[in-house]
Amino acid sequence: MAYLYVCVFLFILTVNKSVSSNCPSRQWIEESLNNSYVPGAAIIVVNATHILYEEAFGYHSLLPPKWIDIERSIFTLASISKTFIATAVMQLVEQELVDLDTDINQYLLEPDHRIFHPNYPTYSITLRKLLSHSSSIAVDENIQLGLYRLGDASFEEATLAEILFKNVNPYTSSWLPKPPGSVSFYSNYGSSLAALVVERMTNVSFDQYVKEKIMKPLQIDITQVGVRLADFTNREDIVKHYAYALNASHLNAWTEGMPQLNVTPFSNNFPTWLNIPLFGFSAYPAGLFRMSAQSLSRFLQMFINNGSTVLSSRSIAEMKLVVGNGLIPLYDPDNILSTADIPQTNFGLSWYWQTLSDRHRYICHSGSVPGSRHWMLVNEQHSIGIIFLSNADSNVPNDRSRQLHKSLESIILPLFRCFESEMIK
Repeated sequence: MAYLYVCVFLFILTVNKSVSSNCPSRQWIEESLNNSYVPGAAIIVVNATHILYEEAFGYHSLLPPKWIDIERSIFTLASISKTFIATAVMQLVEQELVDLDTDINQYLLEPDHRIFHPNYPTYSITLRKLLSHSSSIAVDENIQLGLYRLGDASFEEATLAEILFKNVNPYTSSWLPKPPGSVSFYSNYGSSLAALVVERMTNVSFDQYVKEKIMKPLQIDITQVGVRLADFTNREDIVKHYAYALNASHLNAWTEGMPQLNVTPFSNNFPTWLNIPLFGFSAYPAGLFRMSAQSLSRFLQMFINNGSTVLSSRSIAEMKLVVGNGLIPLYDPDNILSTADIPQTNFGLSWYWQTLSDRHRYICHSGSVPGSRHWMLVNEQHSIGIIFLSNADSNVPNDRSRQLHKSLESIILPLFRCFESEMIK
């Protein structure tokens, strides 16, 4: 969503850290976020063992006013949630319960709901293909957006298995005209299918598995991790979602595109903030986990620390390895990506590699749902990681995502250079 400059100065200091003079100043970051119309954000820099930097900026809630808190503010992580799926799958690989290159139908055990490409039925759908977005599963975006529901209503309508088998089967149009394994195409439903395999092989719901097998070993308070609003004792801890409407057409994009969310303006005069009520969707593993920035930083430290107590170093290396040696092209028949100034993406397992504007390679995952925009990155040396979580929207107009991406690069990349140089000293 496009944003107009906000006269209110949104950002205050909530966490004090000693930072090198070579690092971007708090004032500079505040101005950059303010110019990008970000209501609130949390930024954390970590290495394998320590938090090097943590700052909270701006608003957890605009009305009533409430400041972002690094420890207590619970963000909807959007697609950063997918990194939990790869972690869970690799745990099952280590236990020899699954294999990355075996047809998933052997694990789903659903003879009446077999998953295969209708035009290429001999090409198996495997966990490796699901996690690297090369399964050729392509559920229409309008179908996905239409399944958003206010509050926890989506969980009452359908289970994870029901929503996946309904929308991903050989009798739907949810497939690219390419054989599985031949192209890459970002797929929320493909990722959630991998999570369903975890459910079937462990007889535990995926969200509960993540809490017990990933979060608990990292000493993360699982009462502060969840997907449903009902998972949290105090729902006021969940960060509110916002967008900014420059004019009536931007509001109309929400009311017409996702009318079920009841997006409302703060004022009848434009420009104005829009309130996006909290929501859910049944294919939750791909984008609905909720936790604080500080809790997520422990997960990122595990990744940097080559698995810590959660995974083996071999599994971390497998997740980082580019599937297909970088030879699987992105599916882009209309050449949209080649003209959109988007960094080239090479998929590992859930995580992916990008070369950013500083010409450095990072392994990362971003996340975006209505009213939230996030980024989690690790440098190529695997020594420094950065988390950026916000309640900024990047959906309407079409160039909003690219503009916000450039703004985030201008904040995050200098932080990498700053703390990399500190480690060298």
